[in-house]
Amino acid sequence: MLNSRFILVLLFPSFYKILASNHYALKLGESFIKRRLDSPFHLRDPCDLPTFLEQIRNNDSAEEAFRKMQRKRSKLDDHLLITAQLLQNILERSKCARVYIKMTGLSDYLRTTGASMKRLEFPEKLEKDAKDGEPICTIYANLDSQRDTYGNLQCFSKEFVDTMNIEKEENLLKLELGLKDAESVTEIIYSVAIKGLLNNPTSWKFHMLGSYYWRLVGNAKNALDCARLSVHLAPEEHKDIPLLSLGTILVRAEVWDDAEIILRNAVKYGPNHAENYIALATLLALKHDFNGAREYFNTAEKLDAIMHNNSQRIKQFIECFEPLDADITRLFSLVKYMLKEIKEVNKLRQEITQYQTKIIQKQVPLASRYTANDHKSKADLLKRYQYCSTRKSGEGQEHVLFCDFYSDLQMQLESKQFDAELLDWQVNRYIATLFEKLPFEYKKHLELLYNKAIAITTETKNAYAM
Repeated sequence: MLNSRFILVLLFPSFYKILASNHYALKLGESFIKRRLDSPFHLRDPCDLPTFLEQIRNNDSAEEAFRKMQRKRSKLDDHLLITAQLLQNILERSKCARVYIKMTGLSDYLRTTGASMKRLEFPEKLEKDAKDGEPICTIYANLDSQRDTYGNLQCFSKEFVDTMNIEKEENLLKLELGLKDAESVTEIIYSVAIKGLLNNPTSWKFHMLGSYYWRLVGNAKNALDCARLSVHLAPEEHKDIPLLSLGTILVRAEVWDDAEIILRNAVKYGPNHAENYIALATLLALKHDFNGAREYFNTAEKLDAIMHNNSQRIKQFIECFEPLDADITRLFSLVKYMLKEIKEVNKLRQEITQYQTKIIQKQVPLASRYTANDHKSKADLLKRYQYCSTRKSGEGQEHVLFCDFYSDLQMQLESKQFDAELLDWQVNRYIATLFEKLPFEYKKHLELLYNKAIAITTETKNAYAM
């Protein structure tokens, strides 16, 4: 069509003398070009046809960019609906999380500790009697830093240890055994540990008992010292027992990455003892590595069928959180996709504005668009949406009134529908709602899920399959 216009103008040179024509149109079925005066592409001279064609290209580019922006906005609407429904589904599903969120596998660890304690044998003589004092292991033995296999872990730095806290395991024993029996266990462990250390200061077994005593009363530093000395002193065939205690302390303190290193070594040194697999599986479940947790639970139960009962609560924990994690990851993926699309919408909006600016810059003053006695042209112009301003056409020149056409495209562009900041706020609100309404203890894991989530699109036809 544009090429036809150009050729016809060349065929009729007399049209170059047409005054004040600002738009050219070829009417189908007729052999002449008709000039129009109601166009924003107002040009004074026919020789400005290349500029006119450039204006057409700018306008077409603006409209194409707008159509792309509309398509993206339509997809965003679909995804906003999907995300809103998915959020409601997550909040409903998270009710089970409140039951398990504070569970740190404590009862399971009590049972694994009990299983490893049964493997201790005490042929050592206890001739000396301890009348008072505490089982502080560093009084009786020193840790050889050159032979300290795990000394490079961050959790064993002085700064870290000084701030480490663990819950009293005696409180858990009270729930399991009752107040009187729990206090009795603590008293027996204390008595045997302190007397054993006094008589056998280099025996790994009594350092092991010392670590368990300090776990019962909730002293993280002393519990770590005793467990590390026990690991250092134990022979390889028994090294998994103090490693299990050491790993348990770190789990209590929520130093989970270092705890995993220790517990994996407990499995390495004690591959035939189910309690090591139960401890590692429980930790992996708490870290939301559900596939790894299932693998080690299955191994534990093959080694010892009794362990099936010891892992039921943590398996219920997995059944609650695995689908919840999957839904939340999907929500975060949608959010990341929408935030990326909003950037594209804003980019297209700026692109359209640039094209419109080019169109406006090529317009001429209102005074040049019609003559004083051309009332019809004046009426046609003033019927259209316009915004006016005075500008200087050059340095030192007088101010001239410019009235630029305010198109439907501009009006749609300025609507809230394409407000990138508003869209961005709306999408981020889903994340804020999730963090507000889900349990506090789960928020750290939410951040991990968000960081791992990859922006993906979701087909609208599958949007509502929860």
